[in-house]
Amino acid sequence: YCGCDWGFCVGRMMAARVLALVLAAACVCVRAAPKGPRFSWDTLPVFYHSSNSSGPYSDDAVNFIASHFAMVTVEKFQGYCAQKNPTPACHQEEVIIAELRRFKAANPNVSTVFYYNGVLDFPQYDVHAKMLADPTLMVRHEGQTVFLHCPSPQGTCDVFDAANPETRDLFISVCVNATRSGVVDGCFVDRAVDGWPSSSQLDDHTAYAKGVTTMLADLQAAIGEGPVIANHGYGPPHDNITAATKVSFCMIEGFSSNNQSIGELLMASSNNRGVQAHNSRGVTESSVAAFLIGAGYRAYYGTGGWSTADPAEHWHPVFDFKLGPPKGPAVLNGKTWTRQFEHVNVTFDIKTNQGTVQGWVFPPPPPPPP
Repeated sequence: YCGCDWGFCVGRMMAARVLALVLAAACVCVRAAPKGPRFSWDTLPVFYHSSNSSGPYSDDAVNFIASHFAMVTVEKFQGYCAQKNPTPACHQEEVIIAELRRFKAANPNVSTVFYYNGVLDFPQYDVHAKMLADPTLMVRHEGQTVFLHCPSPQGTCDVFDAANPETRDLFISVCVNATRSGVVDGCFVDRAVDGWPSSSQLDDHTAYAKGVTTMLADLQAAIGEGPVIANHGYGPPHDNITAATKVSFCMIEGFSSNNQSIGELLMASSNNRGVQAHNSRGVTESSVAAFLIGAGYRAYYGTGGWSTADPAEHWHPVFDFKLGPPKGPAVLNGKTWTRQFEHVNVTFDIKTNQGTVQGWVFPPPPPPPP
């Protein structure tokens, strides 16, 4: 029966968890199977991740974003309610899905991604009401609910207890139900490997860490080909989200023009993981060069703020320039990386953190404000 939500398919069948995951995934397939993002080396592969805190996106913005980016994620602060009076009455799941529906309608080939946090139980989501109704789903230490600082008007949020199988089922249900809408392909899980409660706030840190890994793996199994984007989850040796978990994507939040970011790209690729490299410092030739040195299959570049309504803040003219497939992996000779693509040659100096993309002409940066 697939008129139900994930809760009906899974419930609390603790003894048949694997079977429940398979049955729930089958429910998804009847509606619309989530799919991975399209990928091409023709031009720089790019993604969009943000929100419009003032309300729905304009039609022009929806059409521009859907036609220019391969992946589109709508953030937690979409709409007015989430920032001004966040409670479950905001129905944030529905608000995010409503915007993703518009992007998917504008371009059925765009990969649409639902945002939620893997640690913080933000109050604007419907799932928060379920957490409040059963505090055993929250992280508790010495009989008290643990709260962490969060970017919300109330200042703190309770925490999903990943060590609790029932919490994991509930968390997974949020994403699965979003994909069952037929307009959501996958989910972005923030704080997937960091930003956790400290060891002093957890009764069993090892059980919590193992629970997070299990939750992400089960979530990926539940939505099949759809992207699960684990923020900072590049894989070993950085974290314990191994290739065996089959988590399909990660984000490098704070990607920069340096050898560390290049290494994170290469690490994710070695763990068979797609990457969203988010550069919040503006598009420069050096940052694009660093990305191209480390980029593998399903690596995407992005920029812009997390809550900016103007899509121009996430776009740059060089995103339209011809790139072509790489002729091979990057080579490090001394302190200089080099890599060739069909239409450009890329260099990056790891001592000066300066790079070049020969074949592209970068527009000069805008003058500083007066």
